[in-house]
Amino acid sequence: MSNFSEKLKAFLHDPIDKCFDIPTHIERAKKYAEKLEVSEIEKSKGSDIIASSLERSLLPKGVKQKFTEIRHPLSTGSIEIGNYQKEKIFQKIKKAYENIGKEVKNWNEKKKFFNLWRNLQDKLFENLKSENWIKFLPILPADTRIPDHSIWEHLKITSAINAFWDEENKIIYQNNSLFLFTIGPVQSFIKQARKTQDFYIGSFMLSYFTFVAIKKLINKYGPTSVIYPDLYKQSLVDWFLKEDLKIDVLDFKEENLLLPTIPNRFVAIIPTSKKEEIEKLADELKNSIKEEIKKVKQMIIRELELNEEQELKNRLEEHLAEFPQIYWVAIPWKVQRKNISLEDLKDFLEEELIKVFECLWKFAEKNGEFPPDIGLIYELLYSALEKSIRIRKNLREFEQTSEIGRKCSVCGERNVLFFREKNNPDKFLKNKPKPLNLTNKVSLKTIADGEGLCGLCFVKRFFEKYLEKEISSVFKNLSFPSTAEIACANFKAKALEKAQEEFKEYEKKFREVFDESSLWTFPVPKLKEKVEKTLEGHWFYEENLRMKEFERALEVSISEEEISKLKEVLKKLTNKVGLPSSYYAVIKLDGDSMGKWLSGELLPQIEFAYNSQVWEKLPKEFKEELKKCFKLLNLEKKDSRKILTPAIHASISTALRNYALEFVRKIIEEEHFGKLVYAGGDDVFAFVNLKDLWDVMHKLRAAFSGHVKKSDDGKTSMEVDWNNFTGFVLKDGKYLLTMGPEAKASMGVVIAHYKTPLQIILEKVSAALEIAKNLKYEDEEKDAFCLVLIRRSGEERITKLKWKYENGFDTMEKLKEISKKFNEKNEEGYFSNRFIYRLQEEFIRLKKNEKLIITPDAFECELYRVLLRAYNGSKKGEEKKRFSRDFCSLLMEIYEKVEENFENFVNFLLIVSFVRSEISKEKK
Repeated sequence: MSNFSEKLKAFLHDPIDKCFDIPTHIERAKKYAEKLEVSEIEKSKGSDIIASSLERSLLPKGVKQKFTEIRHPLSTGSIEIGNYQKEKIFQKIKKAYENIGKEVKNWNEKKKFFNLWRNLQDKLFENLKSENWIKFLPILPADTRIPDHSIWEHLKITSAINAFWDEENKIIYQNNSLFLFTIGPVQSFIKQARKTQDFYIGSFMLSYFTFVAIKKLINKYGPTSVIYPDLYKQSLVDWFLKEDLKIDVLDFKEENLLLPTIPNRFVAIIPTSKKEEIEKLADELKNSIKEEIKKVKQMIIRELELNEEQELKNRLEEHLAEFPQIYWVAIPWKVQRKNISLEDLKDFLEEELIKVFECLWKFAEKNGEFPPDIGLIYELLYSALEKSIRIRKNLREFEQTSEIGRKCSVCGERNVLFFREKNNPDKFLKNKPKPLNLTNKVSLKTIADGEGLCGLCFVKRFFEKYLEKEISSVFKNLSFPSTAEIACANFKAKALEKAQEEFKEYEKKFREVFDESSLWTFPVPKLKEKVEKTLEGHWFYEENLRMKEFERALEVSISEEEISKLKEVLKKLTNKVGLPSSYYAVIKLDGDSMGKWLSGELLPQIEFAYNSQVWEKLPKEFKEELKKCFKLLNLEKKDSRKILTPAIHASISTALRNYALEFVRKIIEEEHFGKLVYAGGDDVFAFVNLKDLWDVMHKLRAAFSGHVKKSDDGKTSMEVDWNNFTGFVLKDGKYLLTMGPEAKASMGVVIAHYKTPLQIILEKVSAALEIAKNLKYEDEEKDAFCLVLIRRSGEERITKLKWKYENGFDTMEKLKEISKKFNEKNEEGYFSNRFIYRLQEEFIRLKKNEKLIITPDAFECELYRVLLRAYNGSKKGEEKKRFSRDFCSLLMEIYEKVEENFENFVNFLLIVSFVRSEISKEKK
């Protein structure tokens, strides 16, 4: 099924309200499709059978079930459904389809298909938002008997599959392949950064070039062909619909284009199994990326007038030819004109896995409502795909040639092609070919004085201009907040609230002294509510108000008298609101065991796929035989989990999309003083102001597994809710699918001075994430965080803990409670952090392998004693003792959770107290 007419029929073959009344759903689907000028939807039967083959194969004949619950696809969670008036629902939905039909009247099939894929759900919600059942719209199940995947996932998969049902012979003819495409390198490329904007643009480039390949594929096969990531509401895809297909995209905001959310790889179902067609597609995708890079190169040549610099142009092309590395693999679903069989996969996959599916195939043939088909072995096809890409990546594509000469200031790998140097250009001009001096040709933002850049790193600095021309004006004068801007964000917020006159006076004084656009920047997003543009945070630190700094950063001279005036005005501001913190935090979150989720290893037991009433009524022999097959998957754990299906894959993809687009940005940029670099589904990278660090960490982890809710005060902020075990979150009037309560995530966090070189921070945060992922507690790995404090002096402190422990112990809640006790503004009093250093001094000789050689009881007695001496406040006598005892008990809980690791415990306290002291620089 390669044409959009057939895809449109498949996308509409089931009504979205199917679950409310199964017996009449076929007729309703036809009526709804007619309203959209689509007929013969029954021709998609072959694709429908394959898309739902697993669920239908593993149900005995004749099972019926009313719509009573929605099961979470990745956990044991569920939502019960109350009473509803189905006839009223059908009437309302029919009317909504009539309204939508008027909008797409006379559209061609391709445009209509893309439009309905993107807008149908939103249009239905818009037409029916007053209905009490509408909150379930995004998660309405495709089957009431096995309600663990939504109708939307089913429709996507059905429209992606190329199949034909031969009614006469009762045979499905299909022609499909699983296709995986990936680009890189990822970590090494994005970490080659001297400033935050380098890092951001590196992330954006990988996301953008992956999108370029995706755009080529979906323009040919449609957006539903991509199984991972979920393209629904991805900003770059929305831009493609709007600009290329001229579709009015609901709720499209151009500023959302600034956030890279597409990961560097995608998995698709493509409607061919012919080797030559697959290779042709892969070449087209690769060439689309190479052509895009060629356009960037040509723009650089024009802007810098390099037409006469042939040798430099050649070397620029050489540097860009290395990027990106592209890999692809495909697993055809047909071998020699026959459907791929278990026998075909025996030499490729583990024997135990093959045995499971042999057992399941026989079970489905004997017991299933419908005979098994290619859809039943989807998990094996995906396993083969992942194994193939690992093998492919081990084959080197090329050997990088070494260059002799001065190396790039950013990557340190390739020779300098472009530089800026006012005083001593000869140090760069010794290279061959002679690099181009860009002094007075480009801004200091593009290349700083003394910097030399290779071709690829120069593209990073130039890429925003290309995006402005090719994508949107939102990229014009793109300014990613600097580390200093992040560090002083809360200071600026307080200044604008409590000392607006002094704040504006200080900015005005800078304008009087300098006429330099680089002084002004966009603040962190949440601060834009108060100010659109602001003086760069770097200049709110008195240490930077000196002659050499102005000459370095702005290439201008300034008198000591003018510097004194600036300091005087800044002093008036800081006297009123306090000093800005010099430290900020970098967060790197990564979903745990995502490979196992995507391969199906972590799915819940098979019984949780079924409606609970259906499972109870199934014959005992049926259930026992079914479980027996699944237990072969993991003999050690006696696991009878679900197996992976296209619908489950689509559910994972939807959950990760919801996390990235619906929760991450809201938490970091709307609710707190942070700036998101990227959110690719299961991975997040962000810069955060210290004031909001603990809350951002807490919410990001909880939201990943769906443990959040709308705040009780009725505001739009999210709150952590570990009691939500459903896996669904009600947000903006709709239930959203998340990875669910069984999903886990680890996080690395680095707290550093804003002047610490960014490359060091990026290395440290990656290392911190690895430490978190390797943390064990009672033989359980991952689901942890690691905090690293790097003081300006170079001293480092590292602590690591699990997010949660037994009996509902929430580490971040305890951490925030401990932090309050270091707050000098605490009305009950506070504890000086000198007790931490005293503990270190006293126990330094009593350590063995990071643990103390005294009992926990003895340690607690000494901890209580030093706390009493460290208390500052109005409490006396028994009140002081009780207050100190309570804090001691709280600290001992942490001491127990770090398994009495004294060094880990002390570092935890020092980091928490340090963050509190930095926040306290700003006046209350």
